[in-house]
Amino acid sequence: MKILKKIIIILLILVVIVLVIAALLPSKRHIEASITLNTPASSIYEQVVNFRNWDKWMPFKEGDTAMKSTYEGAPKGVGAIMKWESKTQGNGVMTILEAIKNKSIRTNIDFEGQGSSLSEWKFEEDSNKTTKVTWSLDMDHLTYPVGRIMGLVMQSVVTKSFEKGLANLKKVSEEYFKAVSTYKTTDIQIKKIDKQFAIVIMDSSKCDEVDIMMGKDFDALGRFIGENKIEITGAPFARAYLWDEKANRYVAEIGFPVKNKVQDKGNIRSIELPATKVVSAIHNGSYETTGFTHMAIDKYIKDNKLVVIGIPMEIYLTDMTKEPDMTKWKTEIVYPVK
Repeated sequence: MKILKKIIIILLILVVIVLVIAALLPSKRHIEASITLNTPASSIYEQVVNFRNWDKWMPFKEGDTAMKSTYEGAPKGVGAIMKWESKTQGNGVMTILEAIKNKSIRTNIDFEGQGSSLSEWKFEEDSNKTTKVTWSLDMDHLTYPVGRIMGLVMQSVVTKSFEKGLANLKKVSEEYFKAVSTYKTTDIQIKKIDKQFAIVIMDSSKCDEVDIMMGKDFDALGRFIGENKIEITGAPFARAYLWDEKANRYVAEIGFPVKNKVQDKGNIRSIELPATKVVSAIHNGSYETTGFTHMAIDKYIKDNKLVVIGIPMEIYLTDMTKEPDMTKWKTEIVYPVK
């Protein structure tokens, strides 16, 4: 009995010590980590503001490769939502509350059953085009005593996780910047293209959400082609009817060339592209840099006193799902001329 009493007394003393320590711990915690990247803020911001890019660098999945992520709300930016399920990391929801382009991003993180916290990203670009990135988390209203003790434990765990994530982000962002900074335009030529049938979707998006819009429309067209056993005769394309950066609006026809005319269905239409003379060039590099080839073609047209008579077309010759190296992507750009 004496031994049992001693054990009980020791346990009570330990409990009192823990409670006293917890009482001295703060009810709030601010956790942050920073890193400097050799790239402008725009290349990093894009990796964070679009949750679908997080799989490339997010550290949490390294602890659970079976973690499942789903996306809701806006495609990216304010209103974008990411939900995750993990047996080892727990479940949660992250929502973007504020996004100031290339400057900062604020999110709310709801840890299922464990409360919520605010997280913030800051991007500070200097005159040399290097950027300091700071990732922070604020935990408020930590309950006494368990919440305060957990806050102390999480300080170290989360800091290490943030540092790992930022190191991954540095690698991804610098590789991305290198890829989008590398391009080449082939010699510009005049040629004729034959008439062809095509199936298209007319759609619009913000200028910085073109990739999301195109992915959605090409997926819809791909399903339609498969379900109806349609024979395609060339690479996918887009014809831009409007590109207005001031209004942040892009309007385009997204399509595939096909062998025969098909029946329209919903927003999928069948059209015939006429035979025409075009000014053509192959753009080698990421889609973000195609504007340089458009400018080169525009100059060629003006220098040769040609007249544009139709909508410019980009033909995506490389399947980006099979070729991850953006410097190897090839896009033919054609302008119909008289």
